[in-house]
Amino acid sequence: MNSRKLHKTTLSIVSAALVLGLAGCASTGPTQYQALALNQQEKDALNDKPAYLRPLYRKLFEEGKRNEVLNRMEIGTAAFYQGDIDIARENFDAALEVIETVYADNESATKARSLWHEEGRKDFKGEPYERAMAYYYRGLIYLIDGVYDNARASFVSGLMQDAFAEEEQNRSDFAVMLLLAGWSAQKMGSPVLAEEAYDELRELRPDFPIPAADDNVLILAETGYSPRKLADGMGHYELVFRPGKNFKEKQVVINTGQQEVEMEPIESVYWQATSRGGRPVDAIIEGKAAFANNTASFGRDIAQLGVTARVFSPAIGGSSGQVGNTLALIGVASMALSANVKPRADTRYWSRLPDAVHSSTTKANPADVAMWQAQYTDIDGNPVALDSGVFHHYQDPQGNHLIWHSSRAR
Repeated sequence: MNSRKLHKTTLSIVSAALVLGLAGCASTGPTQYQALALNQQEKDALNDKPAYLRPLYRKLFEEGKRNEVLNRMEIGTAAFYQGDIDIARENFDAALEVIETVYADNESATKARSLWHEEGRKDFKGEPYERAMAYYYRGLIYLIDGVYDNARASFVSGLMQDAFAEEEQNRSDFAVMLLLAGWSAQKMGSPVLAEEAYDELRELRPDFPIPAADDNVLILAETGYSPRKLADGMGHYELVFRPGKNFKEKQVVINTGQQEVEMEPIESVYWQATSRGGRPVDAIIEGKAAFANNTASFGRDIAQLGVTARVFSPAIGGSSGQVGNTLALIGVASMALSANVKPRADTRYWSRLPDAVHSSTTKANPADVAMWQAQYTDIDGNPVALDSGVFHHYQDPQGNHLIWHSSRAR
């Protein structure tokens, strides 16, 4: 083949490759969804909600089923922070009802997961740590209500959600769920179940103080901001996690007016986001990633062959350099196509979660909890200039207490 014909063939091949690449580009951007119009019933419901929740309920109605679970989680957390337990209960129940259609330890949920194709994946269900934290808040509400058996069941369900990850089941290491499952069992008069949970907790947190049998006060403190989800890699198809931003507090001491209570860190939500079964992960790659990774490998191989051909072209004849350029261009186009066929990472995340949870238990008759003050320090023990966050005190019908604190607005 003479050089003129070879050049023409090269242009044809490269043009075809670039057309394929550009065709893929048309479908790589995040899908844009138009806000749904509110019907009259939704408008009336919106007007009945507290003012601080109306923007969140508007999002719930406008975004519909696609983001229902996420918006319910956000509303539930905001209501819990404000002490509106009935609203929090309603929204976490609604979120968990949807989650359990896909992520539950039963045959129907297993079948639902196997049939969950691309359309279903557009509906937010959350990563394992998010689903587990939905059970955490629902379990706390059961504790507030004094329904200890349901509280324990909720925390155990949170442990199960932690084990569900990318169609595999890993060992759960959500320590705060074990603590709360043990506490709930203790309060429902089941010391054997309590000890089982505490034994597992000791394996994960050997130095964590186990609640005494007669402790009646559970204090939980949440600090920092939620882990973030970002899209990474060529084509932004890899889901990676990063710590929340704009906070420094890592340790908490609570001044009750009578004593200082040093809160023990029990859970890092960020660690839960970035690990599976106690093993750290770099990224989550779902959907078409396996196919597209093969395409990417092929593209890299071809591109490298193209470079080799150019390097050795003087030794093997004048036309080899042109062939090398063609192969290199096809390789680049192949990698571009690979990026374009991968589904972009779903970076929607539950923004009102904390970075960490701290805990302490005691036997007491707490009073004037609204006057308690929290002091914060960073990871090195240096004071953090931050006003004390909110405290909520709940006493259940059996006389046990839950005191919940957050360093930040939720």
